[in-house]
Amino acid sequence: HFLKVEHIIVCGHYDCGGVRAACSKKDHTAPLESWLANIRDVVRLHHEELEAIIDDEERHKRLVELNVIEQCLNLFKTGDVQRRRAECAARPDLYTCAYPRIHGMVFEPSDGILRRLPIDFKEYMRKYKKVYQMYEAEDFLASIQSELP
Repeated sequence: HFLKVEHIIVCGHYDCGGVRAACSKKDHTAPLESWLANIRDVVRLHHEELEAIIDDEERHKRLVELNVIEQCLNLFKTGDVQRRRAECAARPDLYTCAYPRIHGMVFEPSDGILRRLPIDFKEYMRKYKKVYQMYEAEDFLASIQSELP
């Protein structure tokens, strides 16, 4: 919030050992196990889509992508990110869009290409606004009225 970061990149990579470990049904002990639990939650949330993918490697790649998407959404859910985005939305005279912007990306080690995931954050936020949204631009309008010319 205080640094006024404009862009956050969440980057996963294919052939990810962490994703493979999360799918291995083994106890990897702390602290690794607590990190892997988050990936297992992604599997739980998207199990139907993942189970429909027959090829193991393609399923792994899709899980990597879904994990990046879910971690981007986790960032959107935080108070600091929401507060800053609402502050920016309240000041269209200063900002052309709400910051920070969150970008989900996946690196492909076999070809060295970094790919941006096509994530429709507006749709996710519209769908889950009632559950997660803590701030609106209007929340900040009164506080900035004295700053406006």
